[in-house]
Amino acid sequence: MPSGSITNALVRCTRKDSEAAGLFELTRPDLGLWVLELDITPDDQQADQLAGICRQLQANSVRLQKLHEGSIDYTLHLTFDLPAGEPIILDSFLTRLASECGFKLELYVATE
Repeated sequence: MPSGSITNALVRCTRKDSEAAGLFELTRPDLGLWVLELDITPDDQQADQLAGICRQLQANSVRLQKLHEGSIDYTLHLTFDLPAGEPIILDSFLTRLASECGFKLELYVATE
Protein backbone atom coordinates (compact mmCIF):
# COMPACT_ATOMS: atom_id res chain seq x y z
CA MET A 1 0.00 0.00 0.00
CA PRO A 2 1.54 3.34 -1.01
CA SER A 3 2.17 6.03 1.54
CA GLY A 4 -0.77 8.38 1.82
CA SER A 5 -3.37 5.92 0.60
CA ILE A 6 -6.99 5.59 1.67
CA THR A 7 -7.71 2.48 3.72
CA ASN A 8 -11.47 2.93 4.23
CA ALA A 9 -14.12 4.86 2.30
CA LEU A 10 -17.85 4.80 2.98
CA VAL A 11 -20.99 6.86 3.20
CA ARG A 12 -22.87 6.54 6.47
CA CYS A 13 -26.58 7.30 6.60
CA THR A 14 -28.88 7.11 9.63
CA ARG A 15 -32.59 6.97 8.83
CA LYS A 16 -35.87 5.88 10.39
CA ASP A 17 -37.08 4.40 7.08
CA SER A 18 -35.68 2.07 4.42
CA GLU A 19 -35.19 4.62 1.60
CA ALA A 20 -31.47 3.78 1.47
CA ALA A 21 -32.13 0.11 0.69
CA GLY A 22 -30.67 -1.17 -2.53
CA LEU A 23 -27.73 1.21 -2.57
CA PHE A 24 -26.78 1.04 1.12
CA GLU A 25 -26.55 -1.97 3.45
CA LEU A 26 -28.40 -1.84 6.77
CA THR A 27 -25.63 -2.58 9.27
CA ARG A 28 -27.31 -1.61 12.56
CA PRO A 29 -31.10 -1.98 12.37
CA ASP A 30 -31.43 -0.88 16.01
CA LEU A 31 -29.87 2.48 15.08
CA GLY A 32 -31.18 2.77 11.53
CA LEU A 33 -27.56 2.85 10.34
CA TRP A 34 -27.03 2.29 6.62
CA VAL A 35 -23.57 2.06 5.04
CA LEU A 36 -22.44 2.37 1.44
CA GLU A 37 -18.94 0.92 1.14
CA LEU A 38 -16.99 2.66 -1.62
CA ASP A 39 -14.56 0.58 -3.66
CA ILE A 40 -10.93 1.56 -3.36
CA THR A 41 -7.84 -0.08 -4.77
CA PRO A 42 -5.33 -0.38 -1.90
CA ASP A 43 -2.29 -0.20 -4.20
CA ASP A 44 -3.35 3.06 -5.89
CA GLN A 45 -2.05 6.48 -4.97
CA GLN A 46 -4.30 8.78 -2.89
CA ALA A 47 -5.20 10.95 -5.93
CA ASP A 48 -6.28 7.90 -7.95
CA GLN A 49 -8.31 6.53 -5.04
CA LEU A 50 -10.08 9.87 -4.62
CA ALA A 51 -10.83 9.96 -8.36
CA GLY A 52 -12.41 6.50 -8.08
CA ILE A 53 -14.49 7.60 -5.09
CA CYS A 54 -15.66 10.63 -7.08
CA ARG A 55 -16.72 8.38 -9.99
CA GLN A 56 -18.76 6.18 -7.64
CA LEU A 57 -20.44 9.15 -5.98
CA GLN A 58 -21.13 10.83 -9.33
CA ALA A 59 -22.68 7.64 -10.72
CA ASN A 60 -25.16 7.61 -7.81
CA SER A 61 -25.44 11.37 -7.22
CA VAL A 62 -29.15 11.72 -7.98
CA ARG A 63 -30.07 9.03 -5.49
CA LEU A 64 -27.52 10.24 -2.94
CA GLN A 65 -28.91 13.78 -3.13
CA LYS A 66 -32.44 12.50 -2.46
CA LEU A 67 -31.27 10.54 0.59
CA HIS A 68 -29.94 13.67 2.26
CA GLU A 69 -33.45 14.70 3.20
CA GLY A 70 -34.69 12.51 6.01
CA SER A 71 -31.23 11.42 7.12
CA ILE A 72 -30.28 12.12 10.72
CA ASP A 73 -26.58 11.62 9.98
CA TYR A 74 -25.22 11.68 6.42
CA THR A 75 -21.44 11.46 6.27
CA LEU A 76 -18.70 10.65 3.78
CA HIS A 77 -16.05 8.89 5.87
CA LEU A 78 -12.47 8.49 4.65
CA THR A 79 -9.58 6.92 6.55
CA PHE A 80 -6.06 7.67 5.33
CA ASP A 81 -2.79 5.89 6.11
CA LEU A 82 -0.39 8.82 6.21
CA PRO A 83 3.09 9.42 7.49
CA ALA A 84 3.44 12.38 9.83
CA GLY A 85 3.23 15.68 8.03
CA GLU A 86 1.79 14.39 4.77
CA PRO A 87 -1.29 16.37 3.73
CA ILE A 88 -4.73 15.14 2.77
CA ILE A 89 -5.67 16.89 -0.45
CA LEU A 90 -9.35 16.88 -1.40
CA ASP A 91 -9.97 18.32 -4.83
CA SER A 92 -12.83 20.66 -5.61
CA PHE A 93 -14.78 17.97 -7.49
CA LEU A 94 -15.00 15.77 -4.39
CA THR A 95 -15.91 18.64 -2.09
CA ARG A 96 -18.54 19.85 -4.59
CA LEU A 97 -20.04 16.35 -4.80
CA ALA A 98 -20.10 16.11 -1.02
CA SER A 99 -21.83 19.46 -0.82
CA GLU A 100 -24.38 18.63 -3.53
CA CYS A 101 -25.20 15.33 -1.84
CA GLY A 102 -25.39 16.95 1.59
CA PHE A 103 -22.63 14.87 3.18
CA LYS A 104 -20.59 15.89 6.15
CA LEU A 105 -16.94 15.02 5.63
CA GLU A 106 -15.25 12.86 8.25
CA LEU A 107 -11.51 12.36 7.76
CA TYR A 108 -9.36 10.10 9.90
CA VAL A 109 -5.64 9.49 9.77
CA ALA A 110 -4.46 6.04 10.80
CA THR A 111 -0.95 6.21 12.18
CA GLU A 112 1.25 3.41 13.40
